[in-house]
Amino acid sequence: MNEYLAFCGLYCGACLCNIAHETDTLELMAAKLNKPPEQLTCSYCRTALHEDCCFVMCCCAKGIESCADCDEMPCEELTKFANDGIFYHATTIPNLRRIREIGVADWLKEQKNRYTCPDCNSRLGWGHKTCATCGKEVFEA
Repeated sequence: MNEYLAFCGLYCGACLCNIAHETDTLELMAAKLNKPPEQLTCSYCRTALHEDCCFVMCCCAKGIESCADCDEMPCEELTKFANDGIFYHATTIPNLRRIREIGVADWLKEQKNRYTCPDCNSRLGWGHKTCATCGKEVFEA
């Protein structure tokens, strides 16, 4: 299983916290977000930091990799999450359906391509309209 697939179907490769930690730009990212670096703590959804998440608990109890493997998808909790007003949460159900269609490996390739600048190969976060590295305008990721 890849750490970039959250149980709920989010693509963690586009999480600004993960990008900042992986590219050693935590201080810069924190300054841009006007937050102290210690608040940028996300370390993928498959770590102890998120063990109290309802999706983590449910998937682990059922012994499945993600909600894509669940016969009840989309359940009430997932539907509430996808409709909570946080724009990238709305991607979860379509992501999970896409995973069912093409499999995790191909979905991860699609997501990596979607969240990578076509000009400089830098990573893009959810909702980025321009690349932070080279300034290229990109479709909203």
